[in-house]
Amino acid sequence: MNRILIFISVLFFLSVNGISQERKGTIRTGAGYYADAMGRCDGPIVWLEGGYKFNTGFYLNGRLSMASIDWTMSGGFYEGYKTIALRQMADITFSKPIKLKGQHFLEPGLGFKLKREYTLHPDLAIQNTAEETIFYTKYSQVFYEIGFTVCLDYYYEFKSNFYMGLRADTNVIWAVGLEGLTFSPLFGFRF
Repeated sequence: MNRILIFISVLFFLSVNGISQERKGTIRTGAGYYADAMGRCDGPIVWLEGGYKFNTGFYLNGRLSMASIDWTMSGGFYEGYKTIALRQMADITFSKPIKLKGQHFLEPGLGFKLKREYTLHPDLAIQNTAEETIFYTKYSQVFYEIGFTVCLDYYYEFKSNFYMGLRADTNVIWAVGLEGLTFSPLFGFRF
């Protein structure tokens, strides 16, 4: 039943876009630099975003991104060793393109973020007793956070509806504050 509803929804979306002369859909992607402002560590990020334009001129966008961060452990048995954290993020944003001059656009956006962080954090604790020695080990942590996303895109749109430019975005995580910063090139297409 779910597959049938999804199939009907996709057909409806395509038929509405097929009748309309205006380009309502957009897809954009990029790969760039991600910095953790709180932990002072960084790494690469890859993201993919799709959006739909409403009659008001605003886009509703859904974005998936993944960042890998290298950092040095500051305590425990493995103090000084390097490890990684993998951040998987999902965003829902609202944005509106602002035409600057010619085919140059600036597109600010604001939305919500759900972040899943998988941290490889090996640790070893040793407890000695009269009868035995016990080793306690821990390898990883997984936790979720929610917050807000603020992004700003600058791009040039070609006559073929392909566009390219730059993206800068940041997120504010609930109860933590300003956390991640992303800077990347932007490649997109309107359909």
